[in-house]
Amino acid sequence: MSEIVILYILCRYDATIYKISKIVEELFFAFLKPSLGSLNPAVKKLEKLGCIEIEDKMSQGGMNSKICSITPYGRKYLKSLLLDFDFSNPSNLLNNARIALFCSNVLDEGEKEEFKNNIKNHLILLKAKINQGLNDPYITLDELQKKLCEQKASEIEKILDIL
Repeated sequence: MSEIVILYILCRYDATIYKISKIVEELFFAFLKPSLGSLNPAVKKLEKLGCIEIEDKMSQGGMNSKICSITPYGRKYLKSLLLDFDFSNPSNLLNNARIALFCSNVLDEGEKEEFKNNIKNHLILLKAKINQGLNDPYITLDELQKKLCEQKASEIEKILDIL
């Protein structure tokens, strides 16, 4: 998810890793708070892939800064990450879907529809799996467990409603 967020930010701004972390806090405050320690390896990976370029620049205060900027390949890679998004982990599916949807304005209209349909399908499957578990007579859940599962199904329904 860090790669998507970093590339999304760099589509809008050239920034240092520190500035990227601050923009993440500002833009994605409701969904994500990565540490600099998790952003650094993602930035290095994206640089090795040719998705971003890092340029040394002298700041106004005389400090050496590394400014990250996205490459044309990075823009394509961001789109491919969104369009081929892996929704296999149900524990992170809702939050990752929210973050990916938040970044989906980099897609053109046709790509955005394909992307939304992909998310819808995965959310519908997860909701069906939750309902199946809730109705399975061989799975014994207490009231709290049932409520938590019902709440997750309700959250899925809310996302489906806005799609």
